[in-house]
Amino acid sequence: MTKKFNRLVDLKKIVTEMEYDLGLNTLSTIEQNVLLAISDLQKSGGTAKTKAILCHDLTKKISRPSVFRALSKLEKHGKLKKSVLISGEYSLA
Repeated sequence: MTKKFNRLVDLKKIVTEMEYDLGLNTLSTIEQNVLLAISDLQKSGGTAKTKAILCHDLTKKISRPSVFRALSKLEKHGKLKKSVLISGEYSLA
């Protein structure tokens, strides 16, 4: 069991360092999860639709209003941009 905890601690340190390097350390957990969900969704289609963001594994347990607040804040701080052509689509800035 101790080996598993040590591995988990090592992974957590790596993830924390990566979050800092990417500037995610200033975001709330919800904002981080929304941004990561959008990044994941972009891999297949270029943009992330609101419905897909709400259903993503990283965000499906987050309330709808919280996701929309996070989207608004992330857009305001320049972390993502909303599509001007199609409402409800987002991509990383």
